[in-house]
Amino acid sequence: MSLGSAVAKALLGLALTVLAGCAGMPGQSACAFFPGDDACDRLPVSADSSGDGIAMARYFASDGNSAYEREFQALLAQSRLDALDRANGTGRFGRDWRDVQNSGFHATYPALQRLAKPLDDTELAPTPGKPGQGHFAGRWRMSRQTLYLDAAARPSAPKTFSFSGLQARSVEIVLRQAGQHTLDIGGTCNGPLAIRASGRSSTVAAASPFHLSLPVAETSASLFPDQALTRCDLRVTSTLAPAGAPLTLLREESADPWIAALDSRYDRCPVPAPAGLEELDRVFYASRWLSQTCALPLGSPTLLRKSRDGFNAKVEALLGKRLPDSAFDKADPELPLDFSNAPKLRLIYLSSLEFKADFSGRIMERLIRHHAAQGTKVRILVTDVLEREKDDAMLHRLASEFPNVELQEYRWQADHGAPFDEQISQLHKTHHVKMLATLAEQPGRSRVIIGGRNIHDGFLFHRPVDLTRYPGLEQYGKTDGFSLNYYSNWSDFDIEIADQATVETLAAHLSTIWLRDADTNLSRPFSIPVRSRAAPRGVTRHFISVPYQDGHALEAYFVELVDTAEHRIEIVNPYLNLTPEIARAFDRALARGVKIDVVGRIDLKGDIGGRFLTALNKLFVEKYGDRINIREFKAPDVVLHSKIMMIDERLVAISSVNLNNRSFFHDSENGMVVLDPAFYARMKPIYQDYVAHSRPVATNVTIGWAYRLLFSDNWVREAF
Repeated sequence: MSLGSAVAKALLGLALTVLAGCAGMPGQSACAFFPGDDACDRLPVSADSSGDGIAMARYFASDGNSAYEREFQALLAQSRLDALDRANGTGRFGRDWRDVQNSGFHATYPALQRLAKPLDDTELAPTPGKPGQGHFAGRWRMSRQTLYLDAAARPSAPKTFSFSGLQARSVEIVLRQAGQHTLDIGGTCNGPLAIRASGRSSTVAAASPFHLSLPVAETSASLFPDQALTRCDLRVTSTLAPAGAPLTLLREESADPWIAALDSRYDRCPVPAPAGLEELDRVFYASRWLSQTCALPLGSPTLLRKSRDGFNAKVEALLGKRLPDSAFDKADPELPLDFSNAPKLRLIYLSSLEFKADFSGRIMERLIRHHAAQGTKVRILVTDVLEREKDDAMLHRLASEFPNVELQEYRWQADHGAPFDEQISQLHKTHHVKMLATLAEQPGRSRVIIGGRNIHDGFLFHRPVDLTRYPGLEQYGKTDGFSLNYYSNWSDFDIEIADQATVETLAAHLSTIWLRDADTNLSRPFSIPVRSRAAPRGVTRHFISVPYQDGHALEAYFVELVDTAEHRIEIVNPYLNLTPEIARAFDRALARGVKIDVVGRIDLKGDIGGRFLTALNKLFVEKYGDRINIREFKAPDVVLHSKIMMIDERLVAISSVNLNNRSFFHDSENGMVVLDPAFYARMKPIYQDYVAHSRPVATNVTIGWAYRLLFSDNWVREAF
């Protein structure tokens, strides 16, 4: 171990110790209470088994989707191989699996290799069949949902919470105490129910009354509904509401067939024969292990370059109108909102790295609150490790008042016994998928917004606004380092699409993440390829990357795209810590004579860990400064945050993907890839505007010896 590695591990070890103190997560399977369920006889995706068990068992029962099932089972097997490799240093970490002195491992490893064999090929071969939609109902995952309860949150109002058992071999409903008063919960269910509370477990028969208490000191209890249970009629009482209020629990897939159809959807994508296609076209239409939609119509999307336009697009999707400039100038989070033109929505999806309790977050919370009161199903997905106390309080209060607002706070957990650097990654693996999707009942009013912006005032205001009058909201400070009170003014870019079919498709695609396995964060693929004689008419595809599941398929995709370039690659991206494979693709492109232009932000002061990130960017400049036209985005006190890549004036990628190891090895990501010269022509002025606000980077950069030492270890660079 080098000195740099030793120092880094010593510093990060303390943080890991702190994290371990927060690790008391729910996590018991309904199979422990209802072992007679057929799904409990099959292999859980989070457990290792004997070689014979893996070879004979299936992760889910066949429901007739054989081509889709084979693809999915290969991904699940690969995820277990990756876990074994991380724990034992085998596979890509260099150790031969035969050198592990464990007979069970010797049986398990090759069995998993056989199931994962299809991943040896980068692309999936098309199968017979017709293009169109399919639905997958195989029970493979652990479902864990949180019902937030607060005695002060509309204490006398009837409430309904829908739990999803779709594709689940086990369902857990975590009752989370979000208030300051003891809650008493009692009632009956139409099927067997298991309860774990106060350190004890019990099972209740169908129609038998039960009671449990949720004191303030006990943060949660768990309910495990049997597969036959579809409804519970409960009553919640407290000192604030002695008479109590009804709380109904409904199995979502039974109560709402529309959402079940959306959540279970997968697509069969027509793939044209590669003969006669240009290489860029072939790569665009090819199917791979990366989760992608089929090629979709693009229409005329709205390009959201300015910060207020980006925020107002979200506002208009929910409110039906934009906020005036005066609203931003005053920055009053409690300004009057006129909902007279608001659309009637069936579903709101909001996925973001973070959802802050600031002006931006409070406005979004109020807009969502309106729709929640109208009965709209709302799904919010954020990263737990980046949420602060006030952020949590705002979102937990919203979910407590309206249980139709479901909140998932993503946290990745390393496998038991994983090596040190893998455990450290628990501190920084994040959910980085950015999407607002609103599915409206009225034609033409659905919207989806994709790009790089989060729900944070830094994407809207040049400097922190004064929120001291609102004690429930964050008052940011100016920091430079590892602090969650960071504030930067970010320049970013989003795209808004209004085509109804495309909005529904992207919402269905995001459902694969929403209905992921709760123990491993693994998700199912969204599409399979089928043979097609005609070229697809769509010109855009959406992708979602989960790199620890799909064998770093996003990295392979970007390598393919760079390898197809014949003339020019134009990039806007602030983070320039290339993976080794992408660096080699850059080198090959430069050797072919491809011109590469990069608009970046080398100095990332103000970002979390800005000094570390700046040093990594300087290493990129040091390596490529004499071969790549690198420019520094230099709008005063503004940090570039856009992620755009354009190839040969034909292909454009707009995404959440940074050109760093985090995006390709650690974080979940998403984006739109468009193959259309006309769309490139629309994007060219956007790119030129970034160039106009930048200047050439000097190649004689200075990098401190401590950073050189630190980043000389690959595992450290992989963390960034």
